[in-house]
Amino acid sequence: MIPVRDVIPSRTAPGVTVALLAALGAAFAWPAVREWWLPWLSHAMVLWLTGGTLEDRFGHARFAAFAAACTAAALAAPAAAGCGVDLIPAAGGATAGMIAAYAMMFPHARILTLVPTVIGIEVAEVPAWVVFGLWAVLQAAAGWSMLTWSASAAPAAMAISVAAGASAGALGSVLLRRPERMRVEWWD
Repeated sequence: MIPVRDVIPSRTAPGVTVALLAALGAAFAWPAVREWWLPWLSHAMVLWLTGGTLEDRFGHARFAAFAAACTAAALAAPAAAGCGVDLIPAAGGATAGMIAAYAMMFPHARILTLVPTVIGIEVAEVPAWVVFGLWAVLQAAAGWSMLTWSASAAPAAMAISVAAGASAGALGSVLLRRPERMRVEWWD
């Protein structure tokens, strides 16, 4: 199953989302990020799936502020809890913020997904919660492997970052969205 994009139309080009994806790609040069490449790739995938739609509904400046707030919450919460600051859990927290905002704003959204079959590849619309659930399972597995392979506080930091990022995302979806952009006349 390979998610391609969401089915919610956007009216603007996702400039901030593309810049964030470029930053995620640049961070991939760090050895710690390359070690946990699969969770990192899943963060980029979720940003690709949710970022453009959120940016369209928030506006570019509000979306940039929203992404910064989710990241700040994901960085600050583990440090305040004494777990230290780590880039991998912080990225998970920021991604959780995107998911929380997207899920609150579009609870019935669907994701176009490539599904391998016996006779080829089929394109199917999958509920967004399935894709985000797979992301959560992958993050839990990454946290578990961090716990079993090292004695660091990374799993606790990841859990705290995800909770803080999701809280920031839920709050941002209420405070920052532009009601006039939630209505799309040319879409069912």
